[in-house]
Amino acid sequence: MVRKTLKAITAKISGLHEAAFWLAGFSIFSQVLAFLRDRLLAHYFGAGQALDIYYTAFRIPDFIFVTAGSLVSISVLVPMFSKKAVDGNSDEVKSFVNSIFTSFSILIVASCLLAFVFMPQIIPFLFRGFDTETLTQIIKLSRILLLSPLLLGFSNFFSSIVQYEKRFLLYSLSPLLYNVGIIVGTFLGANNFGVMAVVFGVILGAILHLATQAGYVIFSGNSPKLTTKINLKEVKETALISIPRALALSVTQIINIVFTTVASFFGIGAVAVFNLALNLQSVPLSIVGASYSLAAFPTLSEHFAKKNIKECGRYISESLRYMIFWTLPLSALFIILRTHIVRVVLGSGAFDWTDTKLTAAVMSIFALSFVFQSIQLFLTRAHYALNKTRVPLLLGFLGAFITIILAYLLYFDFLSPLVVWFEKFLEIENVTGSKIIILPMSFSLGAMFTSIGLWFFLDKETKYIAKEGVFKAFVNVSFASAVIGLVTFYSLRIFDNFFTLDSLPNVFGHAFISGMVGILAGIVVLYFIKNKELKEVITKFR
Repeated sequence: MVRKTLKAITAKISGLHEAAFWLAGFSIFSQVLAFLRDRLLAHYFGAGQALDIYYTAFRIPDFIFVTAGSLVSISVLVPMFSKKAVDGNSDEVKSFVNSIFTSFSILIVASCLLAFVFMPQIIPFLFRGFDTETLTQIIKLSRILLLSPLLLGFSNFFSSIVQYEKRFLLYSLSPLLYNVGIIVGTFLGANNFGVMAVVFGVILGAILHLATQAGYVIFSGNSPKLTTKINLKEVKETALISIPRALALSVTQIINIVFTTVASFFGIGAVAVFNLALNLQSVPLSIVGASYSLAAFPTLSEHFAKKNIKECGRYISESLRYMIFWTLPLSALFIILRTHIVRVVLGSGAFDWTDTKLTAAVMSIFALSFVFQSIQLFLTRAHYALNKTRVPLLLGFLGAFITIILAYLLYFDFLSPLVVWFEKFLEIENVTGSKIIILPMSFSLGAMFTSIGLWFFLDKETKYIAKEGVFKAFVNVSFASAVIGLVTFYSLRIFDNFFTLDSLPNVFGHAFISGMVGILAGIVVLYFIKNKELKEVITKFR
């Protein structure tokens, strides 16, 4: 039984939809665990100072992981593995793997050591909105959390090998175990050790994340080794591809650091509200955008290595149409059901009604850009698969610049009528800390700009094939999503008389039934307009 289970988990999956559905399924399970994780954090700490410290302490370790760790990410190494496999022999591939592994080991260890030493200077410089006592606690936790990029960075390397071999189920297990580690740490130690228990849970989760990927690679006989014979030519070749990607990914972390800096001036709980809402809005991105991006990426890389442009375009078109099909209806549901979602996921213990309203408002503004965030993630990987690394880098920095400028314009009330309108629409105009909505507003506009830019600069020959059916899918699904939103909104009013919203089952039931009525209305609309994606989804599930 154990052998059969392990064989199933490590099985190779080649089909786009089969891989995407499996990845989405595991992503949903991972999000369920993430919901439980965040519910525990909200229950024990509320949107208060403890979570402000916890999320702020992540900023520097996350920056190191995303920049240094992404140098050996799937998007960089999988195309390189494909190229080496086509051009060379197995010995050359092993030599390449060992050279990159050794170089990365030196880099990630050195980065974490430098951050550990200079953390007392970095934290006060960046997060000036906190008092001295709070900054001292952030420095302490940040130093401990430096173990996270170290462990996850090595896990990234092993994951690239797992992804190259298309072992998607095995790859999907690591995020589950990472969240399990945080849940265990929080549940067992939050009452006695406070937020420190959560930090140690993060380290436990990172260890489990690494063990899952490394265990398969080691036992399959493909384990990388430290070597003194580093092939500098291959390291340079990889660096020329990976550094632009690392810089592009660092953009998101720069935005997070700037947003945390701004939020630190909004008072206690602002950082926590923003991050809890960010985690909730990442659900569609993880389930849809990441699943299709990961599923299509190895095949896109393989087709490009074989110069099969037509298939590259077909894969891009298919993935974009399906991301539109799934994300636009989710946007409508997240906006209409925002308070219900937050109350179901986070509404417990120290997490009060003010925390709920603010988090729901922030999450709903994030929801406006679900489709653009998913497309941005996918098209960034598509550019990498086509060996186009400069465009994502330049657009990433330009998008970040626009996002940050918008945030500061909104912060200093240059666009106050827009902020006031959103506060009224989201019913938070009299809630303390409502100005936090300027962060998701600027983030969503930045994501829209970047995704459109990535599409515009996609390889012309590929884009000619890839654009087939995308605009039609966008129009059809937008119309259906508007119907879903309206029907769900009025269903909530109709079912108000059947639910007293004073318990978790009632809040969930109210949202679930209303949402299902809205979804059914959307399906009917798509059916009558003969939507291609709906027909294909039904066929694939069968």
